[in-house]
Amino acid sequence: MYGTARAVRPTSPDGGRRWCPRGHDLTIGGKQAGYSHRHRLDTVTCGVCWDLGLPGASWCEIDPAEQHTEEQAPDVGLVLVRVPPAVRAGVGQLRMRLDGVVVADADLAVCAPCRRAVLEQVRVDEAHRRLGYGRVLVAAALAVAPPGQGYDWSTTTVLNSPATRAFWAAVGWPGQLGRPDRCTDMVRAVGEG
Repeated sequence: MYGTARAVRPTSPDGGRRWCPRGHDLTIGGKQAGYSHRHRLDTVTCGVCWDLGLPGASWCEIDPAEQHTEEQAPDVGLVLVRVPPAVRAGVGQLRMRLDGVVVADADLAVCAPCRRAVLEQVRVDEAHRRLGYGRVLVAAALAVAPPGQGYDWSTTTVLNSPATRAFWAAVGWPGQLGRPDRCTDMVRAVGEG
């Protein structure tokens, strides 16, 4: 009704974004604020990208720390939904829903007492790939267990493909890739210990 999938980016921690995805300084190149009725989110448009007619000149911004429960999540727009694990240190899920339909999700295990977190998997529907949805899910996972608060992050096996390497090279991952560092609580939660 309001258009197709749009690129998304997590909001910056300081509330202001200085660079567009192509690396243009928005204080020099200019930016325009707007609103996406389809996603129910604020948008930013890079003035340089727009003037040059480059694709992806506009994107939606979503706060990765604003995570809803399944029951309270709005049925319209693009929202982050957090599904907690059934047991402590078990695998839970973060979901990105667009008008109530899951378009991307990430599985993660977090153990607060041990200060460990493992990103198990990130999945994005094909129609929403290369638009920043995976990047937002990673930022949302890091908001659940911030590395700055002592959490050690790792991931399960990472495929060795150009697209996967490009993704992980761009997200600024703070932990080890491809070698999950599960604590004993996590191992017990999945029934392996």
